[in-house]
Amino acid sequence: MNYHFHWGIVGQNLGYLLHGIWLTLAVTAVSLAVAIVIGLVIGIMRISSKGVLKRVAGVYVEVFRNTPTLVQLIWVYYCLPVLTGINLSPTSSCIFALSINSAAYVAEIFRAGIQAVPSGQLEAARSIGMSYSKAMRKIILPQAVRQMIPPFVNEFVSLLKYSSLVSVLGVADLTYQAQTLSTTTFRPIEIFTFIGVVYFLLCWAISAAAHVLEQKIRVIA
Repeated sequence: MNYHFHWGIVGQNLGYLLHGIWLTLAVTAVSLAVAIVIGLVIGIMRISSKGVLKRVAGVYVEVFRNTPTLVQLIWVYYCLPVLTGINLSPTSSCIFALSINSAAYVAEIFRAGIQAVPSGQLEAARSIGMSYSKAMRKIILPQAVRQMIPPFVNEFVSLLKYSSLVSVLGVADLTYQAQTLSTTTFRPIEIFTFIGVVYFLLCWAISAAAHVLEQKIRVIA
C-alpha cells in the first residue's frame, strides 16, 4: 500500500467539521423535540377507544415506518411545495421530514409505555373525578416515562445517524462537510474516518448519559 496518511488535514479543516457537528446535533435535537410532541398525540390516538382516531394513527405509523427516510426527505423538499405552494429551506425541510418520520416510532414508544402501566390506575383516577387528560399527565405518563427511556435513547441515536441523509439536500451537516472536504483535499480516508469516530462518540455519549439517568430514576423510584 503506497497511501500515506495525512491526519493533519483534519486539524486544518476542524472549523468546518465543528460547524457540521453543531448543525448535526441541532437538526437532531429539534427534530426529536417536534417528534415527541407529534408522537405523543399519535400514541394517545393509537390507544383511543374511538375507532376513527385509532385507524388514522395506525395508518400514519405504518406509512412512515414502511417508507425510506431518504424518500420522505426528497418528497418533502421537492413535492410538498408543488402541492401546497409552501417553500421550505433545505434545513427546514429536513427537520420537518425527520420529525414526522421519527414521530411514527415515538408514537409506538408512547403507546407501549402507556400500556405498560396497569389499566386499573387510569380507572381509579377517573373514578375520583380526574379528567382523562389530567389522569394522563398526573398519573400515567410519569410512570410510563421510566419505561420509555431505553427506547427513546435508541430513537435519539437512530435519528442522529439518519440525520446524515440531510446532506443530499445540501444541508451543511457533518456528512456534507466531510463530502466537500474530501473532494477538495483528496483525503477521503482521513476525513470520513474522523467523522465515523465522531458519530460513534456522539452515539456512545448519548447512550452512556441515558444509562446514568435511567439508573438514577430507578433509585429514586
